[in-house]
Amino acid sequence: MKLKSAVKKLFVVASVAPLLLIGACGGSGSGPAHAVKAGETLVIADETQPLSGLDPIMAQAFDAKRMVSQFYEGLLRLSADGRTIEPALAENWEQKSPTRYEFELRKGVTFHDGAELTADDVVFSMERLLDPEQNSPYRTLYRIDAVEAMDESHVAITLKRPQSSLLRLLAQPWSAGIVDEGWATKVTDDQIKTQENGTGPYRLDSFKEGSTIMTSAFADYWGGEPSITSVEYRVMPDESTRVQALRSGAVDMTQVRLPKNYEQLDKQGFSVGDPYRVGAYWLAMDMTDGPLADERVRQALNLGIDRKQLIEIGSQGAGVLSGAVPPGDPYGTEADESTPYYKHDVKRAKELLAEAGAENLTLTLAIRSDSPEKIATAQLVKEQLAQIGVTLEIKQSDWSRLVSEITSGQWKADLVQLTSALNADPSQYLDLWFAKGGAATKVKDETLWKMMDSAVEGDLSDDERTSAYAEIDTYIAEHAYLLVPYASVQVYEVWAPGLDYQPEPSGTRLMLHDATVS
Repeated sequence: MKLKSAVKKLFVVASVAPLLLIGACGGSGSGPAHAVKAGETLVIADETQPLSGLDPIMAQAFDAKRMVSQFYEGLLRLSADGRTIEPALAENWEQKSPTRYEFELRKGVTFHDGAELTADDVVFSMERLLDPEQNSPYRTLYRIDAVEAMDESHVAITLKRPQSSLLRLLAQPWSAGIVDEGWATKVTDDQIKTQENGTGPYRLDSFKEGSTIMTSAFADYWGGEPSITSVEYRVMPDESTRVQALRSGAVDMTQVRLPKNYEQLDKQGFSVGDPYRVGAYWLAMDMTDGPLADERVRQALNLGIDRKQLIEIGSQGAGVLSGAVPPGDPYGTEADESTPYYKHDVKRAKELLAEAGAENLTLTLAIRSDSPEKIATAQLVKEQLAQIGVTLEIKQSDWSRLVSEITSGQWKADLVQLTSALNADPSQYLDLWFAKGGAATKVKDETLWKMMDSAVEGDLSDDERTSAYAEIDTYIAEHAYLLVPYASVQVYEVWAPGLDYQPEPSGTRLMLHDATVS
C-alpha cells in the first residue's frame, strides 16, 4: 500500500526532525560534551511529571511509577532482570499454607521523617490499597482476605484463594508501596500527591509542578546511602530538546522513544541501556454498544491493519507482533501471523463489515497529544483502515484528561490508545482493560474472566503461567477485544559517560540508588 503524503510528512516530523537537531550539534562521530562528575547533582530530563502525584497506590501511569520508585518500597523487590523475587522491607518470608504468607520485617528501617517501620505500617498500607474508597487501580489484583500484625516485626497475609501473583505484586513500589501510618493519616489527599514519606533511597526536597523535582539521598537508607547524593528532574516534553540537552551537557540522563535517536546517541559515545520490548501499542475499543459491540466489526479492524508496515514504519523496525501481554514481559510471548485475525486481509475485512451492515463506518480514536510518534502510528492506522471503508477520526487529548477518562470509564471516543509499560505481574495488563467490574472494562465475557482468574492460581509454575497468558492472548485475538499493532521498546535509557548505572526492564530507574560515578 502506498502511503499518502500527509502520513509521510507526519513520520518525517516524528522521526527525522530530532535527528537533524542531533546532526546540527555534530555528526555521528562527535562525542559527548561532558561526563558525569562525582559530588555534582545528577540532572535528569523527563518528558512529564507524575500526573497522579506521588501516592504509590495510584501510580499506574509510567511517569508516576518512575518517580514513586525513588521514594517507596514494597515488602519484596524484583531482581535487575525482573525475574527473581528478593527481600526488601521484609528480609524473610514463608508460605505457611496455600492461602497464608508470613513476613519478617527488616530491623532498623526508618521512614524519611525518622519514624521506625513497624508491622502496623504494613497493615495500614495494604488495607488502604484494598479500600474501595481509595479507588486504587491495584485493588482488584489481590485476593487478600486479611492483613494482620503478628507483632511489631511480623506480618501475616491471608488470601481468600491461592494466588501465584501475590509475591510479584508485593515486589513493586507502586502495587504495594509501604507508607508511614502516622504521617499518612495526618496529611490531606492533596498533600500525599505532592509530598512523600517512604523508606526508599531518595527523599523529596521540592516539587515544582511542571518544572522540576529535587531529591536527595536518604542517609539512613537500610540499603546504604546512595553515592549520588542529589538528583534533579527537569520537565522537557519535546524529545529533540531532551536529546540536545544531553549532548550539550545541560542534563546527564534522559529517556528517548525514537529508535533512531537511541542508535545515534549510542554511536556518539553515550551510554545506553538494553532495549526491552514491553511497550504494547494498545488500541482499546468500547464494546458496550454501537458498531464495536459486533465481533465481526472488530475482527475486520484487526484484518484491516497491516502490522508488517506498522512495525517497519510506525516502530521504525523496532517492533514485534504482540498480544495484550507484551513479549518483553517475563510471562509474555510473541504473536505471529497465525494469531487469529492478525494476517492482513483487506478482502475478508470488507466482507465482515458487509455482513455486519457496517459499510462506510466512522469511528473516533482518542490519543495523547504530546506523543508525536504514537500519533504518527495512529495516522498510518487511519490510512490502512480507509482501505476497508472505515473512517478513523483522531482526537488528540491532554494526557491527564485521557488517563482520567480511561480509568473512570467515561470514554469520549470509540477507541483509546495507550502504550503498556512493564508491570509487576502480567495480570495487570489484562486487568486494566478486562477486570470484572472494572471502570475501564468495556466487555462482558465470563469465559475470559475465568481464564484471567485461573492464570493467577497459586499452584501454577512460571511456565504454566506463561502458557496460560498465551492462551488468553489467543482468546482475546479470536474475539478481537483489543487491537494491538505491535509491541516495541517503551523507552530507551541514555546517559553521559562517567555514570555506572544498570537499567532494568520497567524503565522506572529502580536501580538508580546503586549507580556510581567513576
